[in-house]
Amino acid sequence: MFPQARGGQQRKLMRKRKLRREDGFVIGRADLENTGEEGAHSLVDRIFLRVSAAIRGRRIGTGTRMPSVRQLAQDCQISRDTAARAYDKLVAHGLLESRPGSGYYVRAPAVRSASQQPLARPSLFYPHGLAEVTRLRLALQHPAPGLASQSGIGTLPEDWIAEAGIASALRTVARGSQRRLARHGEAQGYLPLRQQLQLKLQDAGIPAGAANIIVTSGATEALGLVVQAFLRSEGEHVLVEQPCQPLLVDRLMSSGLQPVAVARLDDGPDIDALRTLCMKYRPRYFFCTSVLHNPTGSSMAPHKAFQILRMAEEFDLTIVEDDTYGDLVPHHGGPAATRLAPLDQLQRVIHVGSFSKTLAPGLRVGYLAATAERIEWMATYRALHCIAANSLAERTVYRLLSDGSYRHQCGLLRARLAQAHPAVAEAARAAGLHVGSTANAGLFLWADAGPGVDALALSRRLLEQGHLVAPGCLFSSAHPSFLRLNVAAAQAGGALEAIAALLRQR
Repeated sequence: MFPQARGGQQRKLMRKRKLRREDGFVIGRADLENTGEEGAHSLVDRIFLRVSAAIRGRRIGTGTRMPSVRQLAQDCQISRDTAARAYDKLVAHGLLESRPGSGYYVRAPAVRSASQQPLARPSLFYPHGLAEVTRLRLALQHPAPGLASQSGIGTLPEDWIAEAGIASALRTVARGSQRRLARHGEAQGYLPLRQQLQLKLQDAGIPAGAANIIVTSGATEALGLVVQAFLRSEGEHVLVEQPCQPLLVDRLMSSGLQPVAVARLDDGPDIDALRTLCMKYRPRYFFCTSVLHNPTGSSMAPHKAFQILRMAEEFDLTIVEDDTYGDLVPHHGGPAATRLAPLDQLQRVIHVGSFSKTLAPGLRVGYLAATAERIEWMATYRALHCIAANSLAERTVYRLLSDGSYRHQCGLLRARLAQAHPAVAEAARAAGLHVGSTANAGLFLWADAGPGVDALALSRRLLEQGHLVAPGCLFSSAHPSFLRLNVAAAQAGGALEAIAALLRQR
């Protein structure tokens, strides 16, 4: 404000300041009323938009001294705190620089590379750059903008995410006290969330108390925690299904372990092969999926589950059950899902789950349930590894679970997937792909392009056309002609039509 200027005198002073352009950039209160930007409600945002537009439009030159905080506050009739916060935001965006004792000056623009493409340089591990399969896997984890379709991704498309529910939960968390952030979270995770998970697991028949649960940053960290805590002997053989998610194999190999493949059939692991490998290698751990296996979408038959548990007892085998996509299992219209953890009561099974695939991949929250002894070991290793949990994410998921939003979201997802599955399967068959009849739920279809088809080469040509797909070689060396299709994304962008056109050219 202008304490010594009233009425016409105040307006004259403001006009004079507007005319002194040679002294630097001047902004007045009237400028803040017409920013022309929707959503710029706060005064800080309005000042930021006006000044940043002037800098980027070169109406203010590099090195120009900005009005002081006091001067900006007077010119715009705002508090000095608001003016200081506006300058702080401009500094944070690299538009201004602060010179102690002198003021704020327009910063020279950052030099940007003419090309947004990564520099071509050899990798430490690959003298000629990253292997093609590795580059494709990275592309699937971080899809490039502007793609025509993304039928190969392993998560929900953006338009399937419960954005409103997540936003509401975040606002609720933000309104609460944040003083708890001043201390490290619990090594096992946010207790109210673990209590909600206890109820969730009990509904599935898994007898896990809050003390038998560790909250993790997604299922990937949970699986890695098992490896870190219990598989420390270099060269040890560990059983995995084939096909399986590539991150698991990489995690095992990076720890010096030897993954041994057990073929995955339509109704679960090949029991005869499992027995043969147990007798040959005497492994201690077997990583597998009971329901909605990635990438095949298949689920384990009840008789296979009982056979696996009997074999686990015979060979003293610990089973790590990955239930990442388990919340997408239909609750009716077919046989009930068979999981190993309820049958075993967590004696030989470590149960792993996640919310990243059903809520949002950026909301990294997963969990594992196990015996008290195993939990103690894993909690100790987790505390050494990350010190504290992701408190905000855990509280957000807790809010979604406790108010019923998550249950409602999963119901909507199951209904949408049930509707999409038949249409995608029919379109895939029309495109020339063979799709089995056993997988009719969940996020994926496992489709065969036919004998002699190199799915990796096919995916390369599709990517050139803007279609991101997941070839079978990412999940198994024994499935070179297969593609994993994301049911939620396969019908958008013409991916299946592009696949059909390329297959017809063979």
